[in-house]
Amino acid sequence: MQTILIVEDDKNTNQVITEFLKEAGYNVLSVFDGTEAMTVFYENKVALAVLDIMLPKQNGIEVLKYIRSLSNIPVIMLTALGDEYTQIKSFDLQADEYVTKPFSPIVLVKRIEALLKRVNPINNTILSIGDVVIDFSAYTVMKDNMPLDLTTKEIDIIKYLAENVGKVVSRQQILDAVWGFDTVSSDRTIDTHIKNIRKKLGVECISTVKNVGYKFEVCHEN
Repeated sequence: MQTILIVEDDKNTNQVITEFLKEAGYNVLSVFDGTEAMTVFYENKVALAVLDIMLPKQNGIEVLKYIRSLSNIPVIMLTALGDEYTQIKSFDLQADEYVTKPFSPIVLVKRIEALLKRVNPINNTILSIGDVVIDFSAYTVMKDNMPLDLTTKEIDIIKYLAENVGKVVSRQQILDAVWGFDTVSSDRTIDTHIKNIRKKLGVECISTVKNVGYKFEVCHEN
């Protein structure tokens, strides 16, 4: 179940969004000020954030900056401000959507669903790589109908890379996504896991980008 962070200081609006998202099958983290939003985001694995701009303590722009310093998750700015400057500022900071109040909660949920589908190309739980089939829900890997022995972390790494297909991700981003932000693991941990994944799968789908990280792309058999 994907987790959505809702940052909205108006309790009624926050509650309405939360209820609609829960009915749609999402886990929801509801917070009411910018400082709390940063803490909750750091401590949880969030798939998408909805940020009001006019927030107590830290405004939505500051929260967006903080999120972008850690993650590329989709972010929807939700606000009563419709001026051009605020919209441009939000997009300059890599907001994905800008929704002005009043709004339809149903349409907002549909926007969220569309964004999540856009950034997660493996919307189902099955990924096929040549003769390899990975079932992320069951954490099983098969090649030529025979099981392969991959660890849970190895499967999680493949899933994260596939969700970012075509993008270069750093070792730190992989560590944060798979082990969590408070991990004490090192870059060497990622290199070792990638080496093992390549060996076990027998296909070249994860390329090394020198001094940066790794990229998941079209696979070729070894």
